Amino acid sequence: MTGRFNFWELAGAASAMGGTGVWVFALAARAGVLRGLLEAFPRSTWDAVTWVLIPALMLAPAVLQGVGVAWVSDVRPAPIGQAVGGAVGGTLLAILVLGFMFAIVRVPVQVTLGLVPILSELFAVCFLIVLATGWLMIAARVPALAGLRRAALLVALPAVTVAWAEAHAKTVSLVYVLDQHELTGLFAAVAIGGALGSTWIVRRDAGGGARLSAVREER
Repeated sequence: MTGRFNFWELAGAASAMGGTGVWVFALAARAGVLRGLLEAFPRSTWDAVTWVLIPALMLAPAVLQGVGVAWVSDVRPAPIGQAVGGAVGGTLLAILVLGFMFAIVRVPVQVTLGLVPILSELFAVCFLIVLATGWLMIAARVPALAGLRRAALLVALPAVTVAWAEAHAKTVSLVYVLDQHELTGLFAAVAIGGALGSTWIVRRDAGGGARLSAVREER
């Protein structure tokens, strides 16, 4: 690995990892994996298990996001616990903020129905750009691919544009599993709140460690 991520580069990588985690969760749910897990428990306990299993699985992308942020950061030893706490805390805070916004801002049904097709397409494009940019920056941590780090967004934009133009149906199908409002909100919460939370706490700890080292050297 080479190079040091600044705050926004690390946040971009965190968004990609968290967004991918939510996408895998949604794909697993659509494929029936969650139903299979539920059937591993006695039917009489399903109601109780659901209240624990579903929230735990929904937070799993944020947990994995925190582990990933700790791994790709330059802080050693990797602050896994702090990064996971920041990702989960940031995700929960984002969920509360998004829920509050939707509760306060009441959009008429006619307007909502008219915006759904536009917002779905916009969401799909943004989803793919975030993932492509973030994963390219992560790949750039390998010395042989270091040139991708500064050009990640410049590479991702035309790549997504070409894919959108040449294979529109296949490109949209990649994010079709996020068609439920709950999953779209979870993706936004993890990709934004979880990314900023985990990045902030890792960078804060890194700055504190650097200051402590400087004080020790002065002594």
